[in-house]
Amino acid sequence: MSSKAIKYDQSGKTFDPAQPRQDYDDGMMFFHSHSVWEAMQKLEKFYECKIYGVLEIDDIVENLRDWNAFYNDGSEDFICSIDDVSKQLWLDAMESAYDNIHGDYDGYNDHMEYIYEYVVANLRDEQ
Repeated sequence: MSSKAIKYDQSGKTFDPAQPRQDYDDGMMFFHSHSVWEAMQKLEKFYECKIYGVLEIDDIVENLRDWNAFYNDGSEDFICSIDDVSKQLWLDAMESAYDNIHGDYDGYNDHMEYIYEYVVANLRDEQ
């Protein structure tokens, strides 16, 4: 037997702003509380598969941080700090790399080079 939910009077209650409120479940709680690597491990186990490649903005930024266009050593190759590159440009570069790198390749390294060249070309076009 089921019963109808009843809304209780909350008017007398106060909430202490010093106390953090509990996060609500938006259907994505697992992803809010786990890294991409932990989520992938769960996916691999559930679907009995192996995920062999991932492009993640934070990893890309750290891998490209010292490349010429983002490393300010006084050379003419420097364009800007890598931290000033927009998230959308990184996402566009990742999508383009995924769509355009096919066949025999060196995996992650080819993706890094493609993404670097894509971002640099777009930054130069903006200047």
